[in-house]
Order: sequence, then structure tokens, then C-alpha cells
Amino acid sequence: MLARIGGQNPHMDKPQVAARAQMRREFLMRATAGLVASVGLTLLDACAPATPATPTAAPPAQATGAAPAQSSTPPASTPAQQAPATTQPSAGGTLTISQSVDINTLHPWVGTLNVWKVIKENVYDQLSYQDPTTFEVKPKLAKSFEWTDGNTSLLITLAGGTSFHNGDPLTADDVKSTLDGIRDPQVGSWLRGFLAPIKEVQVVDPTHVKLKTETVDNGLIPALTYVDIAPRAAGTDLAKQNPIGSGPFKFIEWVPNDRIVLERNPSYWDQARQPKLDRIVFRPVTELQTRISQLLAGNVDMVYDFSLQEVPRLQADKRVQVSVVPPADQMFIAYLNMRKPPFDKLEMRQAIAWSLDRQAFVTNFLAGLGNPTGNSPFTDKHWAYEPKTKDRDEYDLDKVSQLVEKAGYPKGQGLNFTLLVPSGYPEFKQISTLIQAAFASVGYQPPIEEVEIGQWAARINQTRDFFVAVDYPPRGTADPALTYNAGQLFAPNAANAGGLTPETIPGYVDALHEGATITDQAKRKDAYSRAQLLWVDALPGPIFAHRSTAHALTPAIKGFTPHPAFQQDFAGVSR
Repeated sequence: MLARIGGQNPHMDKPQVAARAQMRREFLMRATAGLVASVGLTLLDACAPATPATPTAAPPAQATGAAPAQSSTPPASTPAQQAPATTQPSAGGTLTISQSVDINTLHPWVGTLNVWKVIKENVYDQLSYQDPTTFEVKPKLAKSFEWTDGNTSLLITLAGGTSFHNGDPLTADDVKSTLDGIRDPQVGSWLRGFLAPIKEVQVVDPTHVKLKTETVDNGLIPALTYVDIAPRAAGTDLAKQNPIGSGPFKFIEWVPNDRIVLERNPSYWDQARQPKLDRIVFRPVTELQTRISQLLAGNVDMVYDFSLQEVPRLQADKRVQVSVVPPADQMFIAYLNMRKPPFDKLEMRQAIAWSLDRQAFVTNFLAGLGNPTGNSPFTDKHWAYEPKTKDRDEYDLDKVSQLVEKAGYPKGQGLNFTLLVPSGYPEFKQISTLIQAAFASVGYQPPIEEVEIGQWAARINQTRDFFVAVDYPPRGTADPALTYNAGQLFAPNAANAGGLTPETIPGYVDALHEGATITDQAKRKDAYSRAQLLWVDALPGPIFAHRSTAHALTPAIKGFTPHPAFQQDFAGVSR
């Protein structure tokens, strides 16, 4: 085979149900009023990056969950600003981007922050990439992919004439050393699970690599979009050296808490993607209103992935352009640590799922720019979406109380858990505050621990010192084989944040294996439908909603298309 790619109370009538729902919403909005009042407009800067320029058309219907929001009319007290005169874009110049947090490592295979993903995507090249508008996976460093040897090997043909920033040629040996390094448990790469289907990496010749597998795996080529190819000579201890890639921009410096600087690679191998900018400067600024003020004053060119509550205000300001990516890729979820009480009990995991008023969250905290159906990693426009998940685990405080009591904690007595939140991610805190208020109404108010982002990530991924942690992982637009095999939520392996193992959900691993290794899409859909239903039954972690992403930039910046999964490409950007 050739695979080549270029529930409510039944005793209540409807008016009673509606009245109670309204009372609950009012209760939770009052409970979170302190959060809104204390944080105010600074609530609005969720940190994971994405970096747009000119607004683009929404991705095709089969891949999105909603259309972009339309510009709102500015309030009478805030007249719209006039756009400054613009000039035709030209080559050269510096692009200055304000990001909400600083990076915490230079290691391309270990760093998990999306701000780092945006930067390193342009320093390194990957074997494949996901088109930001069609979501189709296409070759990048690879010239082609072909399943051979009776569908037990993926043969990768590399584009010739490729070199690293230090002048060394990029060959099949570098691809092998990169893949072997990521697969090495001692390296500790979060990408290791992405490459689990690979049994061996063989170098055929300088431009051909063969990945030995048991059979076809539909997630392998999409997984390679995350693999940054590094020089074999650099080894695997890449955190202690400046990055050397083959991408359109060279890494120049990282001054912690001040700037990361990239410069144009004049010898970039891909003639179709020659970089137009001379330099890109990323500046970490935690406070959102400072970032927006810098943008409006012209001191920075771009603010990416800011809180959605700011979208209407910025859409009304003619000094900036706002690009909104529909809710399709990022999903709000909660990691629940099943290794210890109380979330070793199904009823407590279910109680978390029933505790969030998803519609109120989307309406009040996301400016309506989200899809509140939840329960599936996919929106209803994805071919693998299972509609039977839609009405599971809806908001109901009575249900929360019943589940908490069934778990052995009547009126919250004996409960002990906290909600872990990273600083600089206000939407995570908003969800956590709503959950806190819901549990307070049934007898226990879990504390919220707000810590620095690096500590947050370490406690989830390394020490496992947490109970509940909200996140918004990507890959809702990916092939389900990658969605379920990647990251820290769905994959039943050692990297799973909550402790999900192959034995946790009977039948789950079989469904995932079937979906990943057959090619008939109808049969694949059946397999992934089973996986989604098994997930909501066992609920290792609730999926609350899908989130749009928003980016703002000055009108002078041209040529940037935002990527829903933050695999951003700056090569075509100009000013």
C-alpha cells in the first residue's frame, strides 16, 4: 500500500428546572465576582501562544466548530480609533511580539510551553507540517512518505541540499539521532508517546530514513509535525546550548524575562518559504493590559493568544487588527490525579464534570467565543465526533451533591483536594473558581493554588503533586490517532498526567489501536466513537469546552496566518 502525502430531576417540571438553573448561574456568578473584581481586565490573558497577522478566512467546515466572531460595535463612551496610514509591506525589518510568559528551557524536545513551540517552530524544521487553514498534513523537510515492506515501514525521502545554521548538512543520520533521542526515556521528552509506534529507525542512505513499525499507523506522519530535527553532533543535552536548527530563522539570544531574539537565515533551503523579516524579538510581559497598551502605542507589533474577553474592545479599535481562530483545536480539560483520593473514585471525577456551568463560562468569560458542548476532544464538525457524548455530564449542583455523597463524602465532609492554577492563565483560574464555588455550595470549598508556570508544569508532569489542574491542550483538529496518542490526557502511558494506564478502561486501548491501524474511515469512526463513549463512562478527565484563539497586531504587519495548534510560521510575515 502506498500512502504518500504532499441529566435533570424527573420530578421537576420545565419551569422549575429553568428557574433552578438560573438561580445556580446567579449563585456561581456571585461566587466568582470577587475574582472578576480583583483581577478586572487583567483576567484576560491566557498564555499559550499563537501568533496571527492579517485575519484569515475560517478553516473549512469539516474541521471547525464555529465561525469567527464578528466585530462588535464600540460603546458610546469609547469611540473607535482611526487606523494609521499603512504602507506596502517590504522585505526586512523587525517584528516585535509580546508574549504572556517567558520560556523555561531551550530544549526543543522537552519544553512544553506553547510560547516555546511558537519560537522553535521557526528555528527548527520538521519532517511534516499541518496546513493552518485546511488542517491537512503535508511534507516539509520530507519530500515524501511511503508505507513499504508490507505496511511495516514508513520510508521517508528527505529534500536534498538542506543544511543547519552552522553550515553542516542535514542528513538521514540527523533524523535518526533526533527520533532516537526523543524515544530515549532518559531524555524525558513529552513527545516520546507521539513516536510509540516506531520500533526502530534505520538509515538507508543520506536522504532516506525507514521507520520500522508493526503496521500502518495513521498518527505517525501527523506526529512528525512536532519533531524538531537537531544535529546529531549536538547530542541530546540540548538545554545547555543555543539551538541550532535548519529553519528560516536563526536563534541569537535568550535574555531571561526580557527577550528572545531570532534573525533571518539567509541560506534557508526552501526557496518557497524564504523569510522576509530580518529579525523577530519576543518579549515576555505578564500583565495583559500592559501588553495591549504597548500594542496600541506601537511599541510592539503583535500580541498573541490574549484573553477572549478583550476581543470586542480590540475589534472596535481601528489601530489594530484582530484575528479570531474558531473553536476547533484547543479544548478546556481538567487533569484529575487518579493515583490518590479523592479522584481515585469515579463519582468524584464525575462530580468535577457536573460542577462547571459550561455555557455560563463561555458566555461570561470567553465573550461567547467557544463551543460549550464538551465531552469529546472533537467538535461536531470533525469526522470522528461522537454526538452521543454531547449531553453527558451537564451542569447540575444537585448531581454534584449526590455524587460527592456516593463517593463517601456527605456534604463534603472529609474531602481534601486543591485546584492547581498557573500564574498568567486567567481562564484556568476562572474555571477553577467556578468549580470551587460549585463545591462550596455542597459543603467543601477547595483551595486554589496559584503558582509560577514552571512549577505548575513540574507538579503535573514530574512530581505528580496535584489533585485537579485545568489546561487547554491542542490537537482537536488532528487525526484522532495523534489526538489520542499524544499529550498528557488521553494516551494511556507513563506520561499521562492523571495516571491513566492501559488497564484503566477496558476496551479503550483496543479501540484506539483499531482506529490508528486501519484505513477505512467508516470503521475508524466506529472505533473512535467507542473510545469517546468509554472515556465519558470512566472519565479520567472531563472535557469542558473548545476555545477560540485571538491575536492582535498592527495594520503594518502582513502575511501571517494563525495556526490553531500554535505551529506558527513567520517566514511569510512582512512589514
